[in-house]
Amino acid sequence: MIIFISKEVRREDIENQKVIEMIDEKIIQRTANTLNIDINSLKSRTDEILLAQGDAWKNAGKSEEDCYALALKVAGSKIKNENSRLLRSGASKLEGMFISVPRPKEWGKILYNKMKSQMISASEEVRQQFVDNGKIVLYNDNGDGTYTRYAREDFFGEDTTNVNELDKNAMRLDGDSYFYCVWDSNNPTFPSGDRNFKFGNARPQNEQERTSMFLGRVEGSSDDVKMMSVTAQGKAADMQYPTFTPLTMALRVGKDGKKCYVKADMANYTADASKAEIFSAAPIMADGTGLVPSLLGSENMLSSLDNLRDYYDQFNGKDGWWDRMVGVIGEVIHIDPRDNGGYTLVCADLDIASVAPVVEVYVPTEHGSRVDFAVGTKILLVGQTWRTRDTDEQKLSVSGWYPFDEVEAMETSVDAEGWD
Repeated sequence: MIIFISKEVRREDIENQKVIEMIDEKIIQRTANTLNIDINSLKSRTDEILLAQGDAWKNAGKSEEDCYALALKVAGSKIKNENSRLLRSGASKLEGMFISVPRPKEWGKILYNKMKSQMISASEEVRQQFVDNGKIVLYNDNGDGTYTRYAREDFFGEDTTNVNELDKNAMRLDGDSYFYCVWDSNNPTFPSGDRNFKFGNARPQNEQERTSMFLGRVEGSSDDVKMMSVTAQGKAADMQYPTFTPLTMALRVGKDGKKCYVKADMANYTADASKAEIFSAAPIMADGTGLVPSLLGSENMLSSLDNLRDYYDQFNGKDGWWDRMVGVIGEVIHIDPRDNGGYTLVCADLDIASVAPVVEVYVPTEHGSRVDFAVGTKILLVGQTWRTRDTDEQKLSVSGWYPFDEVEAMETSVDAEGWD
């Protein structure tokens, strides 16, 4: 087993080694045993809290030993509370890393825009058919602050009513007309007999779903790591998880063990560099070998961005195309700080003779600490390729990235979430 040590661990080792030596290792181990957690994970959580609160405690007159003891106590309390929530929720705590975190699919907007395009030029008769079939609820603005609502009769007890306001999910159709897409038109009640709140009501326009790929296992198990899909819906889909970052998080695991689901109130994760130990190799190494080439297979691991066009021509339209991930190695040629925080990494082919267009990687503010390298750093890009219709350009939508063979930045920063 190859163990990779994160930069944060190296720095924390340097800064806290003397302090840790002051704390009896048996106390830390006993605390870990009580919490049913790996001792390295407990130390990682303790270091995280010490980094956030240590200065305040020192300013309050606490010694370094006292600060570490306090951080250990706070970490233990947090873990205990998390374990209690896990027990109540039916979720499991998993350890591993995300390989791919694509953009959310905005199903609500897609549905509403599709419905609008169907109805925009439709006759009144056709629109009424959509209403009668329970597909939509239609509104007309009366010009006096009220609206006439047209709906299937069983939704509201009558098919035509005057209301004082539009549903918050209503979309303008044309002129004085508005509509919303019906969430459920078939089931007035749930199987339990309780009223179905979706029946006749508006499907949210902001309904979204994100399905990511996670390589890991239940924390503390001796199972081999495996690839699992992780689906987050609604507000939980807003969470942008870092890729190739060892971490732990709570997930509801499906019966087949291959699908997991994010609970909205437990969507957070904890970066834990010690979890790199569960992997047999780094994501990729300087010689081109590593975990990702093994996972994707040779046909999906490309040596050049120029190869994306041939790859697209070979596999587009075949079974599994929409779920097929491709990996390619490039070079960071520009790092652009964004106005709202975070960075844009501009990546190009390693071959200077390549004519492939550059690939941009958007790094959100919360992952900004990962950009502690300089131009010239090699980068592994994972994603899906597609081709523009108007310009015939081959594009890569990046859903995972990992820098390696790094060029050190002039002003170094700490990476709490990766391998050395």
